[in-house]
Amino acid sequence: MLKTKTYGIGRICVVEGCGTRLSAYNPSSVCALHGGEWRDDFHRGSRKSSEREEIARRCAFDPCGREFATTNPAKKYCSDACRMKAFQARVMAARHPNEAEGIRRAS
Repeated sequence: MLKTKTYGIGRICVVEGCGTRLSAYNPSSVCALHGGEWRDDFHRGSRKSSEREEIARRCAFDPCGREFATTNPAKKYCSDACRMKAFQARVMAARHPNEAEGIRRAS
């Protein structure tokens, strides 16, 4: 198992008058309030949603069926309203399975 790198215990921010005790995992010599370059570098490499390509989809809620564009490959509904309506329809179908079956048979 890899050991997490530490930078010393009991270090204080070097900015005059600050006195903030630095985390042993903070590689900087200043606290988060007075510096942020190391934080920016760390977060810059994380999610790259801007580099994802757009996908054209059709809303999975049948009565809607609207087309929409998204960068999220897991997104199935065009809006939160359609997502919630689809959820409510699934709940109602689970509560009353005979009614849903009867409607199908009548068709």
